[in-house]
Amino acid sequence: MNIPYVDAHVHIYGYSIDTVKRFIRDLEIILLGVAEDLSSSMKVLELSSKVNSLIPAVGIHPWNIKDSSYSELEKVLEIAKSVRILGEIGLDKRFARESIDKQLEFLEKFLSFASENDLRVNLHTLDAWRDVFELLVRYEISGAIFHWYSGPIDLLNEIDAQGYFITINPAVKFQKKHREILKKASIEMILTESDGPYNYKGVNLSPALIPDTVKEIARVKEIEEKEVKKIIYKNFQRYLS
Repeated sequence: MNIPYVDAHVHIYGYSIDTVKRFIRDLEIILLGVAEDLSSSMKVLELSSKVNSLIPAVGIHPWNIKDSSYSELEKVLEIAKSVRILGEIGLDKRFARESIDKQLEFLEKFLSFASENDLRVNLHTLDAWRDVFELLVRYEISGAIFHWYSGPIDLLNEIDAQGYFITINPAVKFQKKHREILKKASIEMILTESDGPYNYKGVNLSPALIPDTVKEIARVKEIEEKEVKKIIYKNFQRYLS
């Protein structure tokens, strides 16, 4: 069989079902669809019931926690019983610092649930990379993705040693810190993501950019493109297993 591309973090509910099907058909790609709140969690679940090669995740994004109720949290946890992954969850000390205490409360609820039910997590960790890492270890989370990682270089070895993963985004072509991360990170801990649909510095991020991202990883790592694609797919299978 052909080795598929992997988009390990995409806000898939932002696309029409026809567009999602086209991505999967034209790119031969596996999509991990993350959510931001109860409503988008339900949309991701609905899409995944109609589309092959779409793996659903449910969660509440740190930016949305300030205005999220505890009953919404409980409802997301209730529907999480039908998935393998919680995401997008985490902490943000840069753009949502005013709600950090509530973010922490929600994250600990999510991690406790993930630990009890052997779920994987897909994480937003802006300026809170080590805080989140230490929580993952404390809650004995077996599978985690630090999405669009741009944190401390010295935390990479600890993330890798724990068996966790980071994603490399198409922005790696021009975002300096992300490029440094790619150079330093072991290929065995790398996954690819788009974070689409999102416009970042004039670039429309989407799953369509994943092949070019694999090409860039191959160039920086000096590894054959076909081999990078194969390694990333294997890494993703390890994350899910």
